Amino acid sequence: MARRKSLSWVELRVGILVIASFAFLAAAIFLVGGEAGLFTETYSVTAVFESANGMKRGAEVQLEGVPVGSVESVRVLDSADPMQSVGIRMNINVDYREMIRTDSIMTIGTIGLLGDGYVDIARGYTGEVIPDGGTIQGSSGGSIREIIEGTDDIVANIGILSDQVQEITGRVSEGEGTLGKLLTDAAIYDNVASATSEANLLVRDARTGAGTIGLLMSDDALYANALAAVARVDAIVTRLESGEGTLGRFLTDPSIFEEMNEVIASFGVFAERMERGEGTLGRLSRDDTLYVEASAAMEDISGMAASIANSEGTAGRLINDPALYDNLNTLISEFLKLVYDFRQDPERFLTINFRLFS
Repeated sequence: MARRKSLSWVELRVGILVIASFAFLAAAIFLVGGEAGLFTETYSVTAVFESANGMKRGAEVQLEGVPVGSVESVRVLDSADPMQSVGIRMNINVDYREMIRTDSIMTIGTIGLLGDGYVDIARGYTGEVIPDGGTIQGSSGGSIREIIEGTDDIVANIGILSDQVQEITGRVSEGEGTLGKLLTDAAIYDNVASATSEANLLVRDARTGAGTIGLLMSDDALYANALAAVARVDAIVTRLESGEGTLGRFLTDPSIFEEMNEVIASFGVFAERMERGEGTLGRLSRDDTLYVEASAAMEDISGMAASIANSEGTAGRLINDPALYDNLNTLISEFLKLVYDFRQDPERFLTINFRLFS
């Protein structure tokens, strides 16, 4: 007779516990999955990109840095537009639907330098709300590959800079240039040492009172003279304030001011008379007759000078005719001979002969 197979209560409890554990684990996985969990109402949005940049299914979707969904699928699109080569379908919490609009900016980022990728959404304000199943153009973000490729130029520049620094260091070590001479030429050190020694001697002389600077620093005569000069200036100021002397009276005596005021007033009256053309100076300043006559006289003098220069008239011939000079020179010569003869035989010229009958 065959035995009947039956489940004991212990086995049944174990089975129920295992099934419940699997159900709890599945629910936990969906809940841990973020905003698009098992019990969260979602809607789908597709973003198209130039490149997926390593994006995978299940990656996180963030809105202004806050997780709002997950990536459902990543696929290559058959599009002629290179900016729409990849489509990323996302399941997003419906509570954020009003914030994701056509003017929202979607980029692909990475968590850390070599971390997992995620879709970052910048909130939209003025565009239309993207419907369920709608599509939006994504923006290219900096990828790890671009960052690594961008460092090539930096590394190359650092290499060039290192070579240049090494070259400069070598030239300095060989004593080339100003810096090289400063580091390798002993003459500069000797000059600095000599200058330092001279400076020490100068300071020592100044302290001991030698030389002009030493006397200025150590001799009290200059200080005494300065005090005496200040005292004399103070005495002069005191005398001025007390009204002594011409300058003191000028500063303190009001009569001098009154006299100067009267002189200025008289000068004002004199200037007014000149302005009206009264008196000789007034007529000279107002009447142009003197100017006209002076101008005419200058013209006459100019004409006379021109006539003389042209040898016209007696004065012109006297100045320009050489015959007058020759005659005058001959006359002077004859006069000198006459004087000489007179000095040799004065009786010849002083004897007077009278003849009554020949």
